[in-house]
Amino acid sequence: MWITITSVGIAMIAAFVITRSVTAATKHSDRRRRERGESLPNADGALVTVRLRTFQWVLIRVVAIVFVVVGALLALGAATTISTGIEPSFVIVAVVLLLAGIGGIVLSRSMRRTRVLAMEDHLLVRQGLHQERRVDLAEIAAVLPIANQYGGLQARDATGKRLFHVIGLARGYAGLEAYLQERVVRPRAVAPAALGPDGIAIPPWRGAACSADWTTVPLGPGGRPRPVIRLFVGGDVVVLHPAEVRALIDGRTAVAESDSQPLAFLASPALVDPTSLADRQLAGLPPESLALLYDAQDSPAVVLRDSDAITFRAWVSGLPR
Repeated sequence: MWITITSVGIAMIAAFVITRSVTAATKHSDRRRRERGESLPNADGALVTVRLRTFQWVLIRVVAIVFVVVGALLALGAATTISTGIEPSFVIVAVVLLLAGIGGIVLSRSMRRTRVLAMEDHLLVRQGLHQERRVDLAEIAAVLPIANQYGGLQARDATGKRLFHVIGLARGYAGLEAYLQERVVRPRAVAPAALGPDGIAIPPWRGAACSADWTTVPLGPGGRPRPVIRLFVGGDVVVLHPAEVRALIDGRTAVAESDSQPLAFLASPALVDPTSLADRQLAGLPPESLALLYDAQDSPAVVLRDSDAITFRAWVSGLPR
């Protein structure tokens, strides 16, 4: 039998060498950056530190090492029996396991390095094997949820480019979510109403259960102002993009999604898909009405009907374009 103490030892050495090589390569890269003066402040001054939990990257590393060991054993077995002829599938399995193991080791190292440091007016982001970089709060145009079983959030700039993302299982996630809510989402929500292109103030809209105004907020690099519609519902402020709300009232789309937390949707009962969850939430509402739905609620938070729906549609239609 070809599996011997020698072959097992060689496989274990291969797994160790690969693991140490990946670690040494990333440390060498970080050291070279520091020597070039590219290093950024460490975690000492961070208000919030976000890292993946230890078990996440350790589990992947353990599985990857197992793959490397098994792949190396299979490769050694193939090498010792090459003179008698071997099945091609045997070699393919060995190569696939080795490559998967090496990839898993690189991935685990990448996960271990990943972190987000929230400073007073900026964030330091290091994701994967990439260099750590600074993200100013003014660059963040949107903080959006990540739709998966673990949850999370992502920050994007005014062009839609993703600046960073964090999964809900990460250590420090709740602190980062509160930090962004306080320094990015809420300041945008309470920004003062803006003047229209002609210098005249845009009058707010007021309904029976909520109100709205049109304003501009500084988004993206350089703080370029962008228009938004803010719906004030109780103590919440729902931020919507005017173009999406216009498409809703013009009948070109069924739902306008908020650019604020908690996630909300302004929907038209006449346009939603009959097979969607929103259709069940809006059952029985007049087709000309508009309803505000929160992501985690079974029924609308606010329904604009009759005169409220008419005046809101007219107000949106008269906003600057």
